[in-house]
Order: sequence, then structure tokens, then C-alpha cells
Amino acid sequence: MLPQAASNFDWFQIADHQRYAVLRRGGLMNLAALPSFALVWGAVCLLVYTKLEHAWLLLPATISLWFALGLFRRYRLIVDTPTSSLSSSAQGYVELAGTVHLPEGESYRGLPNLPATVWLPGYVENEPFVLDDGYGRCLLFPQKAEIITRPGNTHFSWLHAIYPGQTLYALGELRTHGGDNIRVNRSARLVEVLAEWKAKPQLLLQSFDANSNGQIDPEEWQSVRTAAERWVEEDIHEQKLAPGMHIMDGANAGQLFLITNILPEVLAARYRWASLLHTLAWLGLMLIVQIGF
Repeated sequence: MLPQAASNFDWFQIADHQRYAVLRRGGLMNLAALPSFALVWGAVCLLVYTKLEHAWLLLPATISLWFALGLFRRYRLIVDTPTSSLSSSAQGYVELAGTVHLPEGESYRGLPNLPATVWLPGYVENEPFVLDDGYGRCLLFPQKAEIITRPGNTHFSWLHAIYPGQTLYALGELRTHGGDNIRVNRSARLVEVLAEWKAKPQLLLQSFDANSNGQIDPEEWQSVRTAAERWVEEDIHEQKLAPGMHIMDGANAGQLFLITNILPEVLAARYRWASLLHTLAWLGLMLIVQIGF
């Protein structure tokens, strides 16, 4: 007998979200990469072959070619993109690998009758989470990502989710705010500092009125400007020494933004074999159309 809280829990709704998660968040290409899809696709092709004119086989053949090209592209992106470290300050399209965590200040995310999750289809999908590679932390925003997951090592073996503490891989555009990548307009910053100092005339006189005549002379103003320039340089230097905020929230056009808790080599192998199968399907269907078998 389930406890009262668990008995009122909508397990069927959770199962529905799980059922459509691969298609809704992973896209049609990742659905086509699943072994079970090969059986369904084979049945569809056989149905077209037996029930319709052979010319209709051009449709599944074209779709198989589209699958083959898309899956091979994903395979090459994973294989050809080296894993980067957040300590290297690499910018642009990279692969990151590390441990996933909740953002600071959060201790739990998910559903009360399930283990804590950082991503759960239908419930926790667009909230950012953190990837820590041991050298730095990157904030991942998954709204635009293809997310491919495997069941976790919990007693909910059917649940596709991302759990805190799991090893996570992300492929996308890395941007760093602050730190070594900070961009500062020194002239504009100097104008701001001088304006702030001018707004406090008494303090300015106490610090720079060398002849005590109650005003800042041209020679004394040069000292003010020199001090302001030194202050700006020291401030910029401190900002560059501070750790930058790494962010990944998308990818440039034509590239793949992928978040997964599946080993990259395992996912790459899945894409490679699925691409090969769809290529063979395309060739076989085109051969049937050509010879009218």
C-alpha cells in the first residue's frame, strides 16, 4: 500500500511526459537514432512496399537519407569537437564535461515523491543548472538545447532525468562574462570617475588643493586626472583577476546545442550506427524503385 501522498501522485502524467520527452526535447533526429525506431521504420517501409505502388517508396527513402545525413553530422560534431577545460578560458563552440549541480542557494528541485533533479521533462525543463569540471563552473541554460538522457541509478529505473552529482556533457557556444574577457572603455570609465569626484567638491579640495586656496588650479587638476587614471587601471586589473562567469545557452546557426548524461563516445556510436542503417535503408529503397523488385 502506497503512502497517502504517493497514492495521490499522478504517475500516469509523469509517464506521459517521459514518453514524449525524446521527441519533444531531443528532436526527431534523436528519436531516429534509437534502436527501437529502426524496427518501427522497417515496418513502415514494408507496409508502403506491400500496400502501395513502388514509387511511393521514394518518400521513406528521402526521409531515410535526411536521417542519415543529420545523424552523421551529429556524429562528426561530437567526434571532432575536443573537450575543453573552463580553466583555459576557451570561447566559442566547445564540449564541456563535468559534474552537474544545482545553482547556489537551491537545495532541491523536482517533484516531492522523486529524487532531486536538475532537469525533468514536463516539470523542470528550462531552469538553469551548473556544470563543474573541477577547474570552473559553467551555468547552462537548457531552453534551446537538445537534451538526451538515460535512466539514473535509482529505483526509478524508467525515469529519464538529470540528477545532481551525475556526469554531464554539453556541446555548445561558451561565453565568459568578466575575468580576463572583460571589455572596458577606459575613456568612458575615466569620465565617470571624474564626474563622481567632482560631485564631492569638499573631498576633492581636501585631497588635491595643495596650496589651500580653496579651488583646484590647472596644475592640481592634472594631479586629479592622474590619480583618476591610476584608480581606473587598478579597478580594471581587479576585475580581470576576479573569476569570470561562464555561460552556455545556445549555439550558432548550423551547430548543435546538446546536453546529455550519456558518455560522448556512446552517443557518437549510436549516431554512427543509426546513420549507417538509414543509409542502407535509403540505398535499398532506391534500388527497389529502380529495378521494380
